[in-house]
Amino acid sequence: MFSLGEKIKDRRTLKKWTQETLAQKLSTTKHVISNWERGVANPDHKQIAILATIFEVTADYLLGLTEQSEPQYRDPFGQIYFMPAIDYSFIKGASWDLVKVINSGIDLSVNDELLPLEDKLLLAALVQQTISRIQEVRQSK
Repeated sequence: MFSLGEKIKDRRTLKKWTQETLAQKLSTTKHVISNWERGVANPDHKQIAILATIFEVTADYLLGLTEQSEPQYRDPFGQIYFMPAIDYSFIKGASWDLVKVINSGIDLSVNDELLPLEDKLLLAALVQQTISRIQEVRQSK
């Protein structure tokens, strides 16, 4: 059975990434990655979740709780979810219902800042009002 550090190194080398490349993806340094891989230190829980996502494995696999590395679920966007709770029925081919996307429960961000629920509700209302107004203007022409 491999340690967490060995699994990090194994997954990193499978992707043909250097320690520096992985460090950049995690906004850390290659020295931190080296310490993890050598078992001198361990990533915190947030870093483990990020590692699992970028390596496309489960956190349980990285932590040695299971030998099954492949996540059980991938959403239509290719993201990995450990507990799927989002209804993706709004996706129909290449066209998505914008208001349903906003209200779907998917985390949305602007300029790397996560939108709070209140802002998402306002955004959905604004989109609906804007589209309604556009349709009114088109009909009046």
